[in-house]
Amino acid sequence: MGGTREGAAEPVDSAKDTGIRGRAARLPKLITGRRRALFAALLAIATLCGALGVTIALLVGSLVNGGAKLPVVAGIGALILVLGYGRYLERVFAEKLGQHYVAQLRVSLISHSLLARKAPSVGITVARASNDLSSVRNWVAQGIAPMLAGIPLVLISMVGLWVLNPLLAPALGLPVLVLGAALLLLARPAFQRARVLRRHRGNLAARIADTVAASSAVVASGGVARELARVEVSGHKVMDAAVHRARLAGVLRACSLGMPLVAAAIAVVIARSVALDAGQIATALTLLGLCAAPVGEWGRIVEYRQNYRAARRILAPLLDEETTLRSGEDITIRMVSRPETLSPARPVGGVWLCGVEIDSHPIPELDAEPGARIRMVGGDARRRGELFNILATARTDAGPIVGDLGQDAAGRAWDYVVAGVIPGAVGEKKRRRLIGAAYSAMVPERGTVLRALRYRHPDANRDLALAVAGRLGLCIDSLDHGAKTQLRRGGIPLDAAQVAGLMVARAMLGSPALLLLDDIDGRLDSAAQGQLEAMLDGYPGVVIVSSESAWCSGYQEWNVGSPDAATAVQR
Repeated sequence: MGGTREGAAEPVDSAKDTGIRGRAARLPKLITGRRRALFAALLAIATLCGALGVTIALLVGSLVNGGAKLPVVAGIGALILVLGYGRYLERVFAEKLGQHYVAQLRVSLISHSLLARKAPSVGITVARASNDLSSVRNWVAQGIAPMLAGIPLVLISMVGLWVLNPLLAPALGLPVLVLGAALLLLARPAFQRARVLRRHRGNLAARIADTVAASSAVVASGGVARELARVEVSGHKVMDAAVHRARLAGVLRACSLGMPLVAAAIAVVIARSVALDAGQIATALTLLGLCAAPVGEWGRIVEYRQNYRAARRILAPLLDEETTLRSGEDITIRMVSRPETLSPARPVGGVWLCGVEIDSHPIPELDAEPGARIRMVGGDARRRGELFNILATARTDAGPIVGDLGQDAAGRAWDYVVAGVIPGAVGEKKRRRLIGAAYSAMVPERGTVLRALRYRHPDANRDLALAVAGRLGLCIDSLDHGAKTQLRRGGIPLDAAQVAGLMVARAMLGSPALLLLDDIDGRLDSAAQGQLEAMLDGYPGVVIVSSESAWCSGYQEWNVGSPDAATAVQR
């Protein structure tokens, strides 16, 4: 078990192109479920608009050749309205497709940030959830959809030109092929410039988040000007990279916008050489004009595509890993509750942990009876913190430990097996019932005080929960709106002692089988520390603490710094 759960800035481009299962990482399927209908609708609209364009062009030619003016003009007007409505629907459906897809990716991305053992910084997470997902959305909504609209229109227009005169079809086909080759040639440098820009954007976002988080230390140390200068330097890197990318994007769009003009010029030359009449020329030019708008977007589409590829290179491995984290494939620990110690009102049992390594350092086995009081000692704070995280985030699941189903090597039957170092989607309710944890670094979620207090145990009695929190230093009456006070930014308006009392109280609600307290007692005031000591004296489950305070000096020690240390508590 290597690495720590931290929020330090990291290089945004550090992820690999391959997934953790040894295959190329890919984003989830776009065309699936409800999105199939949206994609089919976009394809149908694109085909219909292409057919309408050809029909309008033929009517224009008929009008030039002296056809019945009023009916033809009315028909052209009606078809233009239908074509406009089709483009309207195309834009709306494309946006729905992009937003629906990005919403799915956003949930998985935040899930990865919550579940990963080494979580990215807040700034990088925000950058990924904004810039990277915007790149994905732009490609789906403004890349795929215009491409779907443009390709059928070009093909249908080429058929229409062929019908007018076979020599006219190459007037559109050849410039399109040349444009495609040019865009293909420019795609790779566009991708590289997109990668550089997103890397600088991610670094800037991480720097801003870390600077704001350290604002009190920066101001107190007289470092405001220095930190602003560093932000400015990072901002200039983003600006330079964005301008560098814009130059290539300008070339892409210039090529795309120039193609229709070239095609029109070629068509005019061919029309003169084969002596087409005015109506045929008008029809051909109308068809080319209809193709001008979608083909003119192809440069932008290539730009969106390369931005998407740069974002996918980072997002795909993360989302691939998130799937594994939720499935809980990495089984490294086992924590069990014995059925003979359980009761419907108080599900308390013993704890057995074995076979855990942190940075290739084996952790001594833990075998604790209900009611055991254990103080974790040895090793450094990082290793102890990692071990607390392993215990707190164990995924509950039913299954054998060793030997026969539901029995260990000694033939003892167990009720639960908690397996895996990462919390999975399955078993969260059971994990909340079995495990309560409060660490010094923990802060409550955004919401009311009462919600934060009962977060683990939503059905807990309100008055009981508030009473437990009151004993631990959280005085509800001192808050302007009592239990309905809204918490934000890590617990504001509560002070540090009140936040610590809230976190310990919610960890203890429901008397979970395993209670984990990592160096949080030091944040409580002296009266609350005395109350905590008294409350733990009668606690029915296993208590594991990491603290230098005298109140837990009599606890049995679990030395996690020595691989040769004896088991903390023998059954």
